[in-house]
Amino acid sequence: MSWEPIVRAAAAAVFLLTHTLIAALFIVCMYGIEELIGYLWGVHEPLLFGRLPLAYIFHAMDIGVLGVFGYRGVLAAYKAFEE
Repeated sequence: MSWEPIVRAAAAAVFLLTHTLIAALFIVCMYGIEELIGYLWGVHEPLLFGRLPLAYIFHAMDIGVLGVFGYRGVLAAYKAFEE
């Protein structure tokens, strides 16, 4: 019995897990920064240039992090499984 497919699948799973953990860490850090800015700003919701709520910027960054790390994680797992 060859262990090669199991080792490749485990390597792919490790790649996906590490990319997921790093993306989660980035999102938690961005949430902390968003909350800190909200606390320092005071009662009102912070607005960028007086029009755009700052929360929209942070939500866009969250989506960007999930998209980039999701794509790169799947790509890295595919390459690890292919080797």
